[in-house]
Amino acid sequence: MNNTIFPKKVHLLGCDISDPALQHILKQILSLKSLAFSPVCLPDLLMKPRVEAPASFAAATRNTIVQDLTAPSVGCGMGIAKTSLTRDQMNVDFFERFFQEMRGGLGPRYGFFKNCLLWLGVLARPKQPYDLSGQEFERVIRLGASAVIEKYGFPSSLLDSIEYRGSLFNEYEQKNLAIKNILPRVSFKTGMHDLGYGFKGNHFLEIQYVEEILDPALAKQWDITKNQIMIMFHGGGGAVPYHVGRYYGNRKKNTMRQKIGLLVFKTLFHFGSLDGIKNFWRRFVYFILPRPFTEIPANSQEGKRLMQAQKAALNYSYAFRVAMLKRIQESMQKAASNPQAEINLVWDAIHNSILPEIIKGEQVMVHRHTANRAHPGKPLIVSGFNTTCSYLAVALPGAEERLFSADHGAGGVIKRLEANGQSRTHPDNHKTLIYQSKEPRIKEAAHITDEGINHVMDHLERESIARPVIRLRPLAVFKG
Repeated sequence: MNNTIFPKKVHLLGCDISDPALQHILKQILSLKSLAFSPVCLPDLLMKPRVEAPASFAAATRNTIVQDLTAPSVGCGMGIAKTSLTRDQMNVDFFERFFQEMRGGLGPRYGFFKNCLLWLGVLARPKQPYDLSGQEFERVIRLGASAVIEKYGFPSSLLDSIEYRGSLFNEYEQKNLAIKNILPRVSFKTGMHDLGYGFKGNHFLEIQYVEEILDPALAKQWDITKNQIMIMFHGGGGAVPYHVGRYYGNRKKNTMRQKIGLLVFKTLFHFGSLDGIKNFWRRFVYFILPRPFTEIPANSQEGKRLMQAQKAALNYSYAFRVAMLKRIQESMQKAASNPQAEINLVWDAIHNSILPEIIKGEQVMVHRHTANRAHPGKPLIVSGFNTTCSYLAVALPGAEERLFSADHGAGGVIKRLEANGQSRTHPDNHKTLIYQSKEPRIKEAAHITDEGINHVMDHLERESIARPVIRLRPLAVFKG
């Protein structure tokens, strides 16, 4: 650990900044003229490959948008739902049926050439059960999660369990939003399909049970009991956030082939109108030219257009995870051979975002990269790994001192402590079944002790950001 390099310039919360690449990036970020407060480096801070800013990180700017301070695709988030099932009802047959059902209703995969034909309108995707119509897609962009509540058969009260009630446009913005000006054509072609699915990379779906209740009063208020089955899901926002990230940015995560292929489409999108020609230079500098940490004036015409695209992507991602909850509900009921089995969302929140917020009485633009927005009094998900426990916590008022930000997980710390020999095989011989869409299709992983996730949770509690309410233990995980 070396946390003396940036004294008083960065809030360092139990994180490791010994990596020279990380130090270099932090120095670049600290040179931004529009920084409003000291950036926050959360306990699980790390540099991921081909990403500009560190993960588990938050920064606030005055009157600017800096796209590189978050992930290439905003909208990635996590949800957790409680069920009417219990630990003693779980077995391998249930897991097999559940994960087979989760893969149902998916459309065909397309390569680059067929995607181009889709863009041109030569091909059309076959309609699947969770897909949207063109009208439903536009409603999702304007209204967010509320646009699909009725479609997927959930009560309107579900919105109480989604941050911002799953929508970021106010009524005026909803009515006056020029969707075709802020989203590329490809979003309209692919954004209607395969909602609620996507568990590649670090995304996952995890079946857990409540191992320990740490705050009985709050657990009772949330109607959560020991050994109850919970389902945690971590998914990207789908097609629209992906497109917004690629069309409005020139990011390291884009391969050279993607950059070349995108150049034509980005040119048509940004400059294929009279407005685009009038604003050619600004759009070129902000969205085409590869300059790291470009500070885009938030109140400029292009800054407002970019923020509308960001909010559209986030609205879509909230709706995307409502579709994911519907897939989970139907898969669970079929696997349990019980159409009455209940599932209720406890909380859903995004951890890659750029949004205007009030911090210490001042409106600033808060950029979070794999960091949750801590809403005081509301649940907060802090995921472990498939071999450790996770926590469902409650956010505390002290979070404002740290930009209302908290880790979304502890994967980096867990891996580092395990590699350093600071974690060991769990003495209770817990195991997780890991189901994948590729071979080996099923793996078994022995649990390790919880030093990593506890390190993160302890620091969040010490900083009065959040405190744990229940501890969850994984039984089975689905990836791919």
